Amino acid sequence: MIKELKPKGEPKRRNQRRIQSIEVGFRLIRELEKAGTKLSLKRLAECAQMSAAKAHLYMVSFVNLGLVVQDAATSRYGLGPYAVQLGLAAIRGMDVIELAREPMQRLQEETELSVFLSLWGNLGPMIALKLDWQTDMPVAIRVGFVLPLLDSATGHVFVASLPDLVLAPVLAREASSRKNLEQRISAIRKQVRADGVGYSKSLMIDGFAAISAPVKDYAGETVAAVTVLGLRSKVDVQSDGLHTKLVKEAGEALSRSLGASAMTGEQKSK
Repeated sequence: MIKELKPKGEPKRRNQRRIQSIEVGFRLIRELEKAGTKLSLKRLAECAQMSAAKAHLYMVSFVNLGLVVQDAATSRYGLGPYAVQLGLAAIRGMDVIELAREPMQRLQEETELSVFLSLWGNLGPMIALKLDWQTDMPVAIRVGFVLPLLDSATGHVFVASLPDLVLAPVLAREASSRKNLEQRISAIRKQVRADGVGYSKSLMIDGFAAISAPVKDYAGETVAAVTVLGLRSKVDVQSDGLHTKLVKEAGEALSRSLGASAMTGEQKSK
């Protein structure tokens, strides 16, 4: 018998058995993820290119598993709590989360403020890691919380860093009734690019302030934002203030750990 010889390094291929119904069902999950909002059964079935009756069977199972929730008032379907848990588990597996722990802990000790790391998701910047500091008032934002683009320091960092094509779907949901949106975005970008950080003074949470700095990868792309948050009276939001300096340094340290090139003194002075 003559054996077929394959070049070294070529992966061995084989036909793997698979469960087609799972792949078909997850077409519905993908459509919900892309939509970014709740959909009716009819619309969801159309997007997934299957009959409403067939889609309904899958949705019953997904609801039982917690992957999907159904609005009692409208009967529309949206992604459920277990879908969020799966997404967070995937995010935690990214290197940036582990790399961020040490600079975030150092920043928390230096500022005595809450510190969190946010990553960009399909709905906007989402908190992936948070280190709380004791404050006079509880802050009701947790890991998994999606921050607004226009009304948070973190959101301002992403507005200044990401292309319009990426921002557009999120801004469309967030700013559908806002006037002078282009001027607002222009002002945010001008401020963040001038100061190197984004600021929030009672924008999202009354009485609180935040400072956020971008985290860049080896290609110079913003992949995350590191943010401090505390009572407004305890956060130095001046562009030349200590807290601004410390947040910038934390963002730069994490960026370097991701392979971003360190800026020279000459570049920083420009």
